[in-house]
This record gives sequence, C-alpha cells and structure tokens, in this order.
Amino acid sequence: MGVTIRTARLADRERIVAISSQIWEGDDYVPQVIDEWLRMRDSEVAVADLNGSVIAFAHAVNLTPGYVWLEGIRTDTAAQGHGAGKALTEYFIEKATREGAERIGLSTYIDNLASIHIIEQYRFVRLASFILAEAKLDGPARPAAELSPLVSAVPFDEARAWILGSASITKSCGFLSQGWKFWPVARPGVVAWPPFDAAIGIRSGDGSLRSLLVVCRPDHGPGGASIDFADGSPEDLDVLVRHALALYPGAKYIQTMIPAGQAVHTNLLETVTGLEFDVWRHGEPDVFVYERAVGQPH
Repeated sequence: MGVTIRTARLADRERIVAISSQIWEGDDYVPQVIDEWLRMRDSEVAVADLNGSVIAFAHAVNLTPGYVWLEGIRTDTAAQGHGAGKALTEYFIEKATREGAERIGLSTYIDNLASIHIIEQYRFVRLASFILAEAKLDGPARPAAELSPLVSAVPFDEARAWILGSASITKSCGFLSQGWKFWPVARPGVVAWPPFDAAIGIRSGDGSLRSLLVVCRPDHGPGGASIDFADGSPEDLDVLVRHALALYPGAKYIQTMIPAGQAVHTNLLETVTGLEFDVWRHGEPDVFVYERAVGQPH
C-alpha cells in the first residue's frame, strides 16, 4: 500500500512529537503547539499514513475566509522517499479548492531544499524574502535593553494604518510576520492581521507618528517574543529595539523577520546587527514566503 492522508487523531500525538524531535536539532516548536493545533477551529492537522504508521504530518489554518496558511510540514527522516510531503501538499490544495479558498500561503527556510522543491513543483510562487535575526536570553544583545522616555504606546488602529503606508510593508509584499507565520495584511483583496501584543513608537513635535515597532507573541509556544514590524530612522529604531528588549526581560528569545524585498532590506538590519542580535546567515535573505492561487491546476 502507498501513503494515505487522513485527519490526525489524539492517538497520533506521540508519533507527531517523535517526528518533530528530529527537526532543528530537537528544538522544533511543534511539540509546544500540537495540543492547540488538534483542538483549533478552522484548521486541520493531517497525517500521512504508511502501512498503519504515521510518517509525516502538516497543519493548515484559515487566517481569514479565502486564505489558508500551511505550516509544520514534517516527515520522518527514516521514511523519506515515499512522497508523503507531496501527498500532504496535494491534500491541502484539494481541500482548499473544495472549501472555496482563493490562496494558500506558507513559509520555509533557505536550507529546506526538499520542501522548496515540492512547493515549487505545485506552483507555489516565492513572493517575499526575510532575514531572520534573534536575541537569545543569554545573548550579547540583551544587555542593550533600555526603556526610553521618547517611546510611547501606540493605539493598535493607528499602528495598523501607519504600517499600511510604510516602506517596510511594500518590501514585504504585504505580509506581516508573527514568528514564522506571515499574515496577508495588505495582499490584493485579502486582509488578515496577527494579534498585536504591543505597539510602541516615537512621535514628532507635532504629535505625528514618525517611527513604529510592533511586537507579537509568536504562535509557536510560550517563552518568546517577536518584533514583527519596525520602521523608521536608524536612530529611532535603535531606541525602539532597546525599549522592546526591556519590555520582555525574561523572554527566552526575541526574534524578528526583516523584510528584504528585491534584495533591499530595511533599516532594521543595521539596528539589530549593531545591537549584536544573532543574524542568521550573516544578513542573507533566508526565510521565504510562498503563495499559490488555489484555482490553478497542480
């Protein structure tokens, strides 16, 4: 028998966790969120079954009516070559088609060549590139934390409007990150925002907002924070990032995805580099967002 795809059951949890333990040197986020995934509304965890054994899984969630986000595609390293990743991808494309969705989005890392090969084979198109940077709890960036009197809280509605008019959202092709999930806040015909945890900014003398930073709690487990938008002058960004570090002193990590549209990044890269964030791959764009129109053939 070949691979069959079905909805995951609670009894599959142990096997899902075992497969995810092979990812990121055992530091995969899936074990922290699998219970939520299994009970989440408007989503599904599907598994690939080979002769009665789960060899792969993936999760899909509706970010907004018509827009599906595909994530957490994992295959047992001992069971590769059976087409499980392709079968799961095809399963969710067909499901999205049946349910009337318009587009499917996903993100992947530059080194995940097998995943990139599969999604490009299924006509996913790379739309946006990001640079991953991180400040771990014991990293050299954390002592730079400093609350500033220049910084004030920004109402979320004002923050959203400012984001939509920013140069940064243009570089990100209309996506706003929440960890590794990228929300289509300004994609054509689609609006879906991640939940903000904090929005802080610096204002000009006339009260207008001149620089903005937004923090979201990543959806892949507790313990971290995610700077998911930051735009403004280099001087303002230095103040805002230091302030954000001070707002989350106990966070295990503070991560950011820096838009790098058309090989041009935002001022945030220089800021986090100067503050000694761990910038993966030395500033090379390494996280890619793909999207696929559902109605087209495989």
